[in-house]
Amino acid sequence: MWTLGITQWSLPGNHGYTLQLAKQLGFDAVQLEFGSWEAGMALSHKRLRALYRHDSEALGIRLLPLTINALCRYGIVDGLDTPDGQIAKDTILAALEAAADMGLEGVTLPSFGAGEIKTQAHYEHTVEALRFTCEKAAALGLTVYTENVLDAQAMERLFRDCGSDCLRLLFDSQNYSVFGHDDAVDVLKTHWNRLGNHLHVKDGGDMGTMLLGTGSSPFAQVMETLRERGYAGTIVLENNYGSLPLCQQAKDCFSLVQQDMKTVCMAMK
Repeated sequence: MWTLGITQWSLPGNHGYTLQLAKQLGFDAVQLEFGSWEAGMALSHKRLRALYRHDSEALGIRLLPLTINALCRYGIVDGLDTPDGQIAKDTILAALEAAADMGLEGVTLPSFGAGEIKTQAHYEHTVEALRFTCEKAAALGLTVYTENVLDAQAMERLFRDCGSDCLRLLFDSQNYSVFGHDDAVDVLKTHWNRLGNHLHVKDGGDMGTMLLGTGSSPFAQVMETLRERGYAGTIVLENNYGSLPLCQQAKDCFSLVQQDMKTVCMAMK
């Protein structure tokens, strides 16, 4: 049976209340963000990790693999031996330590912003960074997720070149359309066995700016595929409910979250 989750950065308000809000809204799981390098990598601190572990157990909210969004600012595409690459490397190592300490399944390495794969050199450096991360993760019993917009053929090459059993795909329903591609459903079907335990859904013209099913993403086709194939992982909402322009659609931002929750539930019936 599939379950429903939400990313920490999607919920309006102070992130310190993320798990409490998720519980109130009826979610099964939350995906936390490791924290930026500039702000001291929040979850590198054991005190904060302990608080999240406590709240997760007390509230019955599962914690999904830890996302390293800092890689969107300090990319891995120019190599781990560059100044930005060294920051990325240090952040990856600290995130792996945090994920292991919190009992999480693993970490996610997004390839967007400064980490977008635009050239062959970018691809090769990304493979290098994923190999490095997978080697460290395997020693800790962790899984590594890659989130990118490679087409199905290039994705096959990426997994082959990385050559690690602990690498999985974090699929997102909107990322492809935002970057001008129409490969989302093809990638979902082709790499179904690489999905791991969760995936993201969002919609809009820009990233996560419109309610599910009202934007440019192939949301309906993605949900049809999940339903027909009996998806049993966690469907994670990633719309920007507390930010403009989406938050303007209701006086209560949380009603927008609930509306998307209902949309997913209806689509999976």
